[in-house]
Amino acid sequence: MKMISRTLIIIAAAASLSGCASMNVFKDSSADQQASLAPQPDLTPVAPTAFTAAQIRTLLTGKSWRWTGPQNKGVTLYASDGTSLVEVTGKGTTGGKWMAKDGQLCESFSPAKFIPQGVPMTCQPFTGTPGNYHVGQASFNVAS
Repeated sequence: MKMISRTLIIIAAAASLSGCASMNVFKDSSADQQASLAPQPDLTPVAPTAFTAAQIRTLLTGKSWRWTGPQNKGVTLYASDGTSLVEVTGKGTTGGKWMAKDGQLCESFSPAKFIPQGVPMTCQPFTGTPGNYHVGQASFNVAS
């Protein structure tokens, strides 16, 4: 008789618990409803921004910028008078001139041992986000 009582108690307990299994007592259903109604953050990457000529001048003037391009890297100091001092890592230094146009940085470089003919004024797109700028294919970060 004790064996039958124990079996009945176990069966009754199992039946009771199976009813609880469909209940989700640990889940806040109102939080689920709120999450589905809450605006989801936009995870679309932000496109680099093109800058006005005035913004480019303000960003560059009086600062040294460390740059890395496809073939060279170095540091350029952009002076307020439109001149620049360029150090190309492992090659040497040269002077240059610069100016900004809407969305573009224009630069020329004086002849030097590593560029005997110099480089005429060339304009390239200036884009980026704060702290992560690009001029053509080169990445620019403030050196000082």
